[in-house]
Amino acid sequence: MLFTPVNDFGFIVDNFGSTYTDAALGVSCPSNASANVKSADVNLLNGIAEDCYAIAICFVGSTAAATIRRSLVDILVDPAAGVGNSGSTWSVLIPNLLVFNPVLNLGGGVWYYFPLYVKAGTAIGAAHQCVTAVAQPLRIAVRLFGKPSHPELCKAGSYVESFGVVLGTTSGTGITPGTGGAMGSYTASLGTSTENLWWWQCGFGYNDVSLTSDEILWFDVAAGDATNKQLCLQNVQWSCFTGTGDQGGMVALGANLPYKNIPSGSDIYMRSISIGVGVSTTPQVCAYGVGG
Repeated sequence: MLFTPVNDFGFIVDNFGSTYTDAALGVSCPSNASANVKSADVNLLNGIAEDCYAIAICFVGSTAAATIRRSLVDILVDPAAGVGNSGSTWSVLIPNLLVFNPVLNLGGGVWYYFPLYVKAGTAIGAAHQCVTAVAQPLRIAVRLFGKPSHPELCKAGSYVESFGVVLGTTSGTGITPGTGGAMGSYTASLGTSTENLWWWQCGFGYNDVSLTSDEILWFDVAAGDATNKQLCLQNVQWSCFTGTGDQGGMVALGANLPYKNIPSGSDIYMRSISIGVGVSTTPQVCAYGVGG
């Protein structure tokens, strides 16, 4: 019989630090003091020592009771920084990740995971815009994975497409969650893929603070057309806790590993269900696909 090994990573590097709190995890990346405008670029992690094939991202430290802190964050790279050096000439690797009131305590942070190739010597950075006209706090923790034990089994992309982003209002696209145990209807198309894509993530935020009690939502991402859709990402969980402020958290993965080959020219959709009782009237979503 043929034995097929699994891949694991022998190199891991991050900026998490040793203090796991909302005030200390990762690196501070406050928003621009002007609403809906990206901040100055912030170095998150100096040039990495090995080629890496995936990046995990956690957002924490930006929450307040009855306050909207909805953000869009670009993850940046400077491939020419050099090992151990901070970046200076940035380009966007992952565009406009939607983040809402992320907190480590209770919420567990807002998480994303992308299988992307990042070459040795690359520095990792970020730029942050918020819906408010005041600079808002945000901390970003990143972890990269390299030295695959079986490179032939390690698939990594080179770009990310975003869907549903509304830059001018630091928003996503509106969605109506299902209630009473039923999944809601799909949104109208969030956008059309311009490249072939094969890995999927999603983001969520509110446009109000009308919650009166805790809420749990699940999200699906699908692709295709108005009548024929393939599920790409299933049952990703968002949690919001209202007892000590609107504290949010989201996991990166749901009920499936989000590998789904979707050709260019496909429309992207999302649907959701509210499992809690504190249903917001204006939830918003974005989706992200990896290609290359």
